[in-house]
Amino acid sequence: MQTHGPGDVNLRMKVSPQARKKDPSLPLMWEVRAITREIDGKSRTLFTSLADPLRYKADDVFALYHERWEIELAYGEIKTDMLRQSMTLRSQQPEGVKQELWAKLLMYNVIRLEITRIADEAKVEPCRISFITALRNIVDEWLWSANCRTPRFIHAKLNAMRNNIRRFVLPPRRSQRRYTREVRMTNTQYPIKKNAAQS
Repeated sequence: MQTHGPGDVNLRMKVSPQARKKDPSLPLMWEVRAITREIDGKSRTLFTSLADPLRYKADDVFALYHERWEIELAYGEIKTDMLRQSMTLRSQQPEGVKQELWAKLLMYNVIRLEITRIADEAKVEPCRISFITALRNIVDEWLWSANCRTPRFIHAKLNAMRNNIRRFVLPPRRSQRRYTREVRMTNTQYPIKKNAAQS
């Protein structure tokens, strides 16, 4: 173990037999950097292959992880909520695929922009506005506006939509779990949940 500073160490970890069975060329050991920081009163450890502490500062790597997690959440919203788990796009040509992807990203950012405006009016953080609720309401209003012959009604419909979405403000995230985390598995770091018959 090599220490670079508080909560920043390089470790040597054993490569699992399962991984070596799939790829015999893997080494017996691999090096990993463990960066530990406290968030909301809890200690969190991030494992990374960015081992050089001079080139990759610990705090920068830890901050980058949280930024990356937000991006993953955005991908999940696009795939699950907007594309409804569809694995393929409709376009058959490269230019059509690019156009379709740009349209999806544009739509996602428009929804996020509207969520931010609604959150400002409701005086809450944007993460407290349900993405699914905003998506459904915005799509409904968009379809209605496309058939509207009088543009002067669009502004009123937009305000009504914002008031409607504001009713779906999510409650704050809980800081503590109500129940201890348990799973029905062996070889886990969490306590094993037993059936009443096993007690």
